Amino acid sequence: MRKTTAVIAALAVAVLAIIIAFDAFRSKPLESSFFSMNTLVTAEVEGGEAENCLAEIKSTLENLDYNILSRTAKGSAVYKLNQSGEALLDKQTAEYFSALADISRQSGGAFDFTLGAVSDLWDFGGTPSMPDEAELARALSHSGFEKISIGDSKISLNDKKAVIDFGASGKGIALDSIKACLEANETKRAVVSVGGSVLLYGEGEFAVGIRNPRGGSGSSIATLGITEGCVSTSGSYEQYFEQNGKRYHHIIDPETGYPVDNGLISVTVISESGLLSDALSTACFVLGIEEGSRLAEHYGAKVIFITEDNLIYTEDAVRDIITVTDKNYKFGG
Repeated sequence: MRKTTAVIAALAVAVLAIIIAFDAFRSKPLESSFFSMNTLVTAEVEGGEAENCLAEIKSTLENLDYNILSRTAKGSAVYKLNQSGEALLDKQTAEYFSALADISRQSGGAFDFTLGAVSDLWDFGGTPSMPDEAELARALSHSGFEKISIGDSKISLNDKKAVIDFGASGKGIALDSIKACLEANETKRAVVSVGGSVLLYGEGEFAVGIRNPRGGSGSSIATLGITEGCVSTSGSYEQYFEQNGKRYHHIIDPETGYPVDNGLISVTVISESGLLSDALSTACFVLGIEEGSRLAEHYGAKVIFITEDNLIYTEDAVRDIITVTDKNYKFGG
């Protein structure tokens, strides 16, 4: 039941993004939806070799998941790294690791792809519950970007109990891989949604909805009018449970090992890079408005924060491209 609910929610989010973003299409695009990387993928492509492109997008994601990013697929680089403490990398995969390590350093550890053991204790993908405090402290002691060493073709775990997990960046990496498919197939225009990350590709302007954190998964509070790029959202509404009257969500603070509690409920990042948009949406959520804004600026990304009191915070230039559609939300500051 939990997995079915997650798929339905992902479908609603993807459909929302696709419907809004393709409103300006002048001809009917080809469509495809399938389940990959533990989430729903929805793609609409116009022009070029659209049919071939859709098939290539699916095979690209399957290859990315099973050969590189998956923690459970025995042939993947991440699986080998977690099992043996080291893995050989191709050039592209080494660049992924290096980019994520840089985000970890620049964020002061707010983004951490070595938190797999901590995430396992919370078990948001299965039957979540409050973990034992001592177990959580032990798992947390084996996390941190300094626990890995990255070379040109090899990555090693300095702490063999560290667990690599690309859950907070894998969907963004997928968008970057998909963009290469679109370019190779001379695509005119496309919108591809991989979970909470969306790729906008091609000519003209796109209108993308920002999900209502307190509403149904198909509702939005605002639309963004942007040209091509990547948009990723991290929200406390995505995965959560309640225990002893308190609500716990899946965005973990790497410093404490507990869900972030800083007044934010949603963070959206706009970037040319899918990897950056995905990883920064998590890092900025953990850091909060002031530090998160500085981090996004460092990477040339735009960030939109939504708080528990229904306020929207972002820079003036981004306000100009946001149309608030829900009267319960307004700009703060």
